[in-house]
Amino acid sequence: MMRERIQKVLSAQGIGSRREVEAWIEAGRIAINKVPAKPGQAIGPKDDVRLDGRRLRLYWGEPSQQLAVVYHRPAREGMRAAVEGSDRSSLERLPKAPGGRWIPVSPMGIGEGGLELFVSDGHLAAALMSHADKLSSEYSVRVRGDLDESHLPQLTAAAARDPEARGRIEEIELTGGEAANRWVRLVTVGLRPRDLKRVFEDCGIEANRIIRTRFGPIGMDRSLARGVSRRLTAGELAALSDAAGLKAQPRRPSGARKPASSKPSGRRPGGRKGH
Repeated sequence: MMRERIQKVLSAQGIGSRREVEAWIEAGRIAINKVPAKPGQAIGPKDDVRLDGRRLRLYWGEPSQQLAVVYHRPAREGMRAAVEGSDRSSLERLPKAPGGRWIPVSPMGIGEGGLELFVSDGHLAAALMSHADKLSSEYSVRVRGDLDESHLPQLTAAAARDPEARGRIEEIELTGGEAANRWVRLVTVGLRPRDLKRVFEDCGIEANRIIRTRFGPIGMDRSLARGVSRRLTAGELAALSDAAGLKAQPRRPSGARKPASSKPSGRRPGGRKGH
C-alpha cells in the first residue's frame, strides 16, 4: 500500500507548504483517523485526514497523473474572485483539480491577459516559482502611436537600465498592425507585464495591451480561445519539470515485473548450481 509522509503528501497536492503543514500539526489542527497527527507520520489512501475537522480529499493516483493546465486568461478577469464585468474568476473556469487545488505559477495582475499556467503539484509549483526569473517568456504587445525599427534598440536599452525591472529583452520585432496600433513580439527573461509597460513608457510609447503567449517551455496555442484551458501533454509536463530543475523519476509501467536482481544466483549458464 502506498504510504507517504504527511508533510510531503499535503504539500505536493497544494494544500499547504511543508512548513505550514508542520505548524498545523504542532498546533493540533490535523488529525489522522481521529487522532492528532505527528510530524513525519505516514499516511495512505485508507486514512481519514482532517484539517480543522474538515476531511481532506487526497489524490492517490500515480504521480504522472498530476495535472497542469494552460489557460487563456481574459485581460480583466480576476484570478481568485470574479470582478465587475465577469461572471467567474480564472480559477472557477478551470476543470476540477485532482485531489487538491490549482496553484497559479507566476500569475499576472488584473488587466493583463494571455497565458496563465496552473499546476496541482505543490512541489512543482514551488520549484517553478523559484526559477521564474530565470525562465524566458514571450509577449505580444500592442502599442499606440508611431513605432519603427529605430525604436527597438531603445526599448532593449531601457529594459537593461531599469532598476525595478531586473530583467532583459532577448528578442524584439515588429509583427504588424494597422493605423495607430502596432504589434511587437518580445522574448524576455525576468520581466513581467508591468515592467514592460514601464519600459515602453520610458521610451515615450504607450503600450495599451500586453498578452503573454509563452512561459518557459509552455506556449499558448493560437486556437485556445479566451476563457478556455487545456491539459498539458506528458511531454510538456516533462519539459516543465526540467525547467524547474526537477528530474522525473523513472517509473515502471503498471503490472510490470521488477527488474531481476544483479546478485549472482550461484547457477552456471547450463542451469546447474555451482560447486
